[in-house]
Parts: sequence; structure tokens; C-alpha cells
Amino acid sequence: MQGKKNFSRVYKEGSVVRSDYVVVYFLPASEQKVAVVVSKRFGNAVKRNRIRRLLLEAWQENHDHLPSGYYIILPRSSLLSVEENVWRSKVKVLFHEWQWASGKNSPHCSAVL
Repeated sequence: MQGKKNFSRVYKEGSVVRSDYVVVYFLPASEQKVAVVVSKRFGNAVKRNRIRRLLLEAWQENHDHLPSGYYIILPRSSLLSVEENVWRSKVKVLFHEWQWASGKNSPHCSAVL
């Protein structure tokens, strides 16, 4: 998923799942793609890339069971105020709950942690 046009479409037409530590935008599609967007307020490039890698890891552990579509994952600033192991486990639980709440055929989820 690249380009401002695709991102805008996901933001406008997609559904949103919010947790204490991340916001996930989802738009159903025939293929499954993910983008993790980490702003500069999270620190220097090393810190941002670490957050990006860890969020991708959480998504990859569950993406086989999630509905096909475009995903945009945005960390929330509250992520900085807790220990890494806490938010990592919460994000993994979010995707795990999403897979059970949404099932293969449903693109929407009401799970909020």
C-alpha cells in the first residue's frame, strides 16, 4: 500500500479499532497489506523503527487469521508512558481478540482494550 490516495481512502472509508496503545484503520480488500506509521514525537529514528518493528511483529503473528484488507497501524502517545512488555502484550491481545471477534468474513470489530 503506497501513495497518499490509498492512505486517504483507508482513513475515510475504513473502520477503526482503538486500544490504549494503538489505533488500527482497516479497509476490506482482496489482498492483505499493512502500514505502520510512527510520527517523530516518538523519538529519534532508532526509537521509531523499534516501535515499528514491534508493531509489525504483533501484526504478523496474527495476520493469517485476520480479514483481508489494508491495515494502517498508528501507535498512541500513551505507549511511551508504559514499559515495552506491557504495550507489546496488549497489542498482541488486540489482534488476537480482533481475529475472534471479526472472523474471516467480517471486516468490522468492536474490540476495544
